[in-house]
Amino acid sequence: MDKDTKRTLIGVAAVAIMVVAVFVGINVASGVSPPYTVVVSQSMQHSPNNNMHSQLGVIDTGDMVLLRSKGGEDNMGIQSFVDGYKNGYSKFGSYGDVIIYERGSENPIIHRAILWLESNDDGTWSAPSLDGYPSDLWSCNNGGEIITDYNHLQGTLTLNNMGYNQDHSFSIYLGTLNNGPSGGFLTMGDHNIDGGFDQAIGISAGLVSYQRIESVAWVEVPWLGSLKMIFSGEKASLNNFVPNTIPSLAAAVLLFVFVLIGISFLFDYRYYWKYRKEMIEEIRPH
Repeated sequence: MDKDTKRTLIGVAAVAIMVVAVFVGINVASGVSPPYTVVVSQSMQHSPNNNMHSQLGVIDTGDMVLLRSKGGEDNMGIQSFVDGYKNGYSKFGSYGDVIIYERGSENPIIHRAILWLESNDDGTWSAPSLDGYPSDLWSCNNGGEIITDYNHLQGTLTLNNMGYNQDHSFSIYLGTLNNGPSGGFLTMGDHNIDGGFDQAIGISAGLVSYQRIESVAWVEVPWLGSLKMIFSGEKASLNNFVPNTIPSLAAAVLLFVFVLIGISFLFDYRYYWKYRKEMIEEIRPH
């Protein structure tokens, strides 16, 4: 076997080992199977309808999202928008965690957890996360009576400065929620500024209980999921919602190829100088 063939085989083996190691590492770190999902809707995008495009750091149509386990048997492993606002925790361009939750026979939903609510025995609702949350960012009106006790909410709850630009207000009548003592999250897609909470527009039947949560969004892998969408006949969605995705993916692939070529060049360069040094040593008089 000549040296060039040997080096090529070593390079291929190294890349294969690296790919397997990354795949195993992601599976172990994720704690869920499969450890990824492909986003096919525009509900989490942060670009306006008249100028939609894919952005780094935001969950867009055609992105692949790596997932992680939701944690223990309570909601403490997940931070809501309200929690994140108070402590500065943010993911994918806004406060709080993005969760993947099931809704029966339909595809799971990937939306942001907004606020955890628990029902009380007297028919009111408790929202512990509102403790310390600025009073101008939320309100509760029960037939004209302003409710300021976040442990006994009733009537219509409104949260201000919401949406991907944090310039919208969204309301929900708490009397429509019926989750029993377990409670759950109000949820919403970042881009759903014309609708509002999933529970108000019929996406989710009631609050998203901890049991309904399948996983938590962990890392965005931009554009990669568009390959699956193209092969499954959903290219029209890419063209409508993120027309820059396919060119961006092509540019990323070309960059990767150039990097590999550059690495190969460096190896060749190193080999050339090593060979040249050996030749000089051979012809140098002793």
